[in-house]
Amino acid sequence: MAHALLAVLLGTTALPAQPPANLAPNGDFEQGADDRPEGWGFYSWQGAEGWWEGTIARSGTHSLGLKGLNGGWFAQLPVAQGLIYNVRFFYRSEGVPTNVVLFVREMADGKVADTILYKPEVSIPPGQRGTQVDGDTLGGADERGWVLFEGGDFVPHAGVERVDLLIKIEGSNPEAKVFLDDLIITSREAEAPPTTARRLADVPGGVVWTEGVNEKILPGEAPTSGEPKPAITIAAAGGEYECFQVAITPTQDWKRVGWVWSAFTGPGELPKEAMSCRLIECIPIARPRGPHGLTGPQPDALTDRLPADLPANVTQGFWFSVKVPMNQAAGEYRTDLQLLSGETEVARFALTLKVRGFSIPRQPSLGTYSSFRYYLVLPRESGDPSDVIERYYRSFFEHRTSCPPAAPTNVRVRGEQADVDLTDYLKHLRHLVTDCGLAHVDVPSLWIDHRGTHRMPADAAWQGIPIFGDANLSTLNPAFERPFRAYFRQVGDALRQEGLFLKPTVRFFDEPILDDPATRNGLRTLSKLVLDIEPEVTVSIAASDPHPELTDVIRLWVIHTDAWYRYLPHIEAARKAGCEVHVYNNGVNFPEHRRLRVRLWPWLLWKYRVDGTYSWWGTVCWRGDMENPWTAGGGEFSGVLLYPPRSPDEHGPIESVRWELYREGLEDYEYLVLADRIAAQLEAAGKAQAAKPLRSALAQAMSLLTRWPNVRTCADEPYTLDPAKVAEAREALAKAIEGAAP
Repeated sequence: MAHALLAVLLGTTALPAQPPANLAPNGDFEQGADDRPEGWGFYSWQGAEGWWEGTIARSGTHSLGLKGLNGGWFAQLPVAQGLIYNVRFFYRSEGVPTNVVLFVREMADGKVADTILYKPEVSIPPGQRGTQVDGDTLGGADERGWVLFEGGDFVPHAGVERVDLLIKIEGSNPEAKVFLDDLIITSREAEAPPTTARRLADVPGGVVWTEGVNEKILPGEAPTSGEPKPAITIAAAGGEYECFQVAITPTQDWKRVGWVWSAFTGPGELPKEAMSCRLIECIPIARPRGPHGLTGPQPDALTDRLPADLPANVTQGFWFSVKVPMNQAAGEYRTDLQLLSGETEVARFALTLKVRGFSIPRQPSLGTYSSFRYYLVLPRESGDPSDVIERYYRSFFEHRTSCPPAAPTNVRVRGEQADVDLTDYLKHLRHLVTDCGLAHVDVPSLWIDHRGTHRMPADAAWQGIPIFGDANLSTLNPAFERPFRAYFRQVGDALRQEGLFLKPTVRFFDEPILDDPATRNGLRTLSKLVLDIEPEVTVSIAASDPHPELTDVIRLWVIHTDAWYRYLPHIEAARKAGCEVHVYNNGVNFPEHRRLRVRLWPWLLWKYRVDGTYSWWGTVCWRGDMENPWTAGGGEFSGVLLYPPRSPDEHGPIESVRWELYREGLEDYEYLVLADRIAAQLEAAGKAQAAKPLRSALAQAMSLLTRWPNVRTCADEPYTLDPAKVAEAREALAKAIEGAAP
């Protein structure tokens, strides 16, 4: 009412917001002639047909029909620079399963130059009902059998004026059919958040400036303007790391540039060793995959190559990390940060650290697990292997994530018996539990390779012994079962005797196709065997779907976020059945993405109340150019978070900015947990009014997120792009927590 009155007084009329225009060519598929839809063509790669359907439609009278193995409808879309485009449409399927696949491609000389959006989805049958979320039916079909396909966002690269749309049917069922209708393509202006950069000092031969950690400092970036202020202020809770970055833009060559500082002064002792400084090095991106579409050097690797020589007119960033001890006395701490070139002081800055009046727990509230493939690390590292492994252990746990022991278990089968040597494994496990804080153990069992099919192989074997006793994978081969029982029982007994049987889980297969009955049989058969030997273990599996037929035996499901909405009903059912639901998303970490993508990942974990998160290969999977982060920009992409040494005199782990920001996000997660816990305690005590600031701060943080981002080759950023809003939300949480403290 007040807004309407203001509009009248100003001589204007308040109008309702208009929905964005639909840019899709003939998006309702109503226009056409001679049995051909206007603006669309069909191509069959293998045994497929397409037609303009006049009897089945979600709206109007027409849709596009597809049938067969591999074929699709295509059209062209004019695009403009500076805009972000969003694609969604509806489909109805028959003869499932099959795949519905969306491509947005940039073309050159009639060939695909780059795929800027690719999203495959296993078709949902029309009888699977979805869940209403914000007016949309997600995870299933509506009452008429139509399913919403959320393609997500894409950003055309510079110079591109037109893109090619392709919607395919792709599968192994020649009788499968899919009908497409109501294609909606909208555009919006790319968000241009205000800069968080600030000039620190004008010095002879250059400028020193700072930028928030959630923003990149590119080598060609000019310093921000404004009046210099030689001071930096940061804040952290007890037990938290806090980072900041400083840039130098030299107008002449600088030699042997480095930084020194002394112990912090304040309410308590904080030695100078609490802070570290590293050089931010760049990696090349030749083929962009992220939302920026940037090529060239991207700042990410954090190295100890200091002091450093700085060439003229190339901006160089430095990364600082401060570790605040648990239960550090609250208040303001201060030190001077000195910039040196050789032995000469170039500038001096006041650094103020505000230690908050609370601490985050040493043991993370969220189960975060990373794969540590030590057998890929050791060949690249020089020195004592035990020292190497210890450095990597320290990096994992200091970044609030855990890893398995870097030691094998040795087993030798003798008929129906098995000899097990767990000496090294138990030594490493004991160290991780006692000294690093490991809270759960993945019990060594067996591992079955799906050989690229994601189906349980009928000839799967353990120690060379066939596992299954029939083609349906419903029974076990006695020659396998007897020695395996002996082996697994010894492992469980040894862990119990050492006091290391901690929240034990077992994984033995990866990403199964659960539509395959034999695969489901095999998973159930092996799960029942494991549980019969050790009833206290939890069987875990990474899969797209917490399949209802298996939730009684598989109690920990690790779901890829791309499958979240499709299987939302199954996820909710699994939770009601008492299962834990974790997620993984190895594509969240690419170096060319905006840094907020990885920083806000733990915020999304809170939003969806997942129980944990896994990264199978996102830390040290250095198996060639594709997974080697130093070279991945040469033609592919990499989400690897740690860099391998480049020479015998360089030692890892070489951490990345993304690895640091992952920890920052996990520390933010602790703020969310703490605020929610205190608010719930206040509400339970009848103090709802006192809980309001906490609830308001939580709502402010969650308002910055929309949904899981799509992963594959797409510029999908369904979260704020304004680092200042993230900082404001985090500060609001901290103040609300401190304000509610007794």
